Amino acid sequence: MTELRIAYDSCDPHRMLVLSLKPRFAEAILSGKKTVELRRVEPRITVPTRALIYASTPTRSLVGQCVVYKVLRLPLQELWRRFGADTALSNREYQNYFTGTDAGVALRLSHPTRLPAQIPLSKLQQSVDRFRAPQSFSYLATEAGARLLAIAS
Repeated sequence: MTELRIAYDSCDPHRMLVLSLKPRFAEAILSGKKTVELRRVEPRITVPTRALIYASTPTRSLVGQCVVYKVLRLPLQELWRRFGADTALSNREYQNYFTGTDAGVALRLSHPTRLPAQIPLSKLQQSVDRFRAPQSFSYLATEAGARLLAIAS
């Protein structure tokens, strides 16, 4: 628990990243099977940054958190060679996701933690003014993120 607290305490003190994921990928991160999240667009963050994990439809809830400790933009072939096994994606899913681009972004993840209780979207919207479930990712002030995490405790 101390290592986890230190990891989160060393993160960007001003804002968090909110990652929107299909439920199977959220679960893969929380179980430790998925340690790399791929994106077409690079988030503007300083590392390490705390990331809240939002599971999209049908779950539509905040389910956990982790730390993004490294961000790499790489050509697609190198990205797959280096991280494919850590993405919980098949090569076909990977190719489909990156159609039309020649590079992708790897978010290296650590310290996945499942929330004690999921926070449904309706409660997120009540707790944080103008909270919207992101299509890919969004940013949240650390103070607002802390309020959300306190709800799950």
